[in-house]
Amino acid sequence: MIGSIILGLVGIVLIVLGYLVWKKEKISLFHDYHYEKVLEEDKKAFCTISGIGVVLIGIGILTTATIIGITDSLWSFIAFAVGFVVGLIMLIYAGIRYNH
Repeated sequence: MIGSIILGLVGIVLIVLGYLVWKKEKISLFHDYHYEKVLEEDKKAFCTISGIGVVLIGIGILTTATIIGITDSLWSFIAFAVGFVVGLIMLIYAGIRYNH
């Protein structure tokens, strides 16, 4: 039970951080080498794609924590895997596309 609570809190933190990057364009929440070559005119697009990626990872973790807390099933790993893979793909795409 304690593990699912901690996992849920990590998911919530990632959702909040992703929201701040996505909607508030707080690009500085990333390490500077992740955005040092992003042009000013590309900043909004980079923040949108990256922020949504982080939010998706957080949603996957929060969903996993919820499923584990309710059913104690290892099938919850599917929610984590999907959220993590899709979010990571978005982060990599944004880095390749805008931070070159």
